[in-house]
Amino acid sequence: MSRKWFMLPLTLLLGQAGSPYEAGQSRATLDDVRFMVGCWEGTFRDRSGRGTIEEHYTTPTQNVMLGTTRYIRDGHTVQFEFTIIRADSGGVRLTPYPNGRPSEHDFVLTRWAVDQAVFEAPEHDFPKRIIYRQDAEAGLRARIDGGASDRNGREWYLRRADCF
Repeated sequence: MSRKWFMLPLTLLLGQAGSPYEAGQSRATLDDVRFMVGCWEGTFRDRSGRGTIEEHYTTPTQNVMLGTTRYIRDGHTVQFEFTIIRADSGGVRLTPYPNGRPSEHDFVLTRWAVDQAVFEAPEHDFPKRIIYRQDAEAGLRARIDGGASDRNGREWYLRRADCF
């Protein structure tokens, strides 16, 4: 997977999420990522300048939650992504589809708390982690990075928005 995938909002955060034990359960469910539901908006910056991120997550059923993200600059969508978050007997996993193409690896929900979720795919080139955190000031923080020791990850701050 190329480094272009860095645009995933996904988004995320500097701290660590709680363990399943701290969350009071032995296996994650989609209720553990329910804080992500709704419409979100923020800004991004890349080599070509600044733009707007629009992100939307559906209310989960027992087994699936869907997400869409688009990056807009000067009225044009410059990148988009679909996301499927599934729950099954193996736990919860996030599959991103940057620009409509499936990622080579699923990201497994490895740590979670009431307001935070850490998805990991250590075998992936970049990112290796996708972290979402509900934030009282920003709304939703999304971070991607190369692992716990990566100090060069990317982070976005998203606020609640009207659903489009």
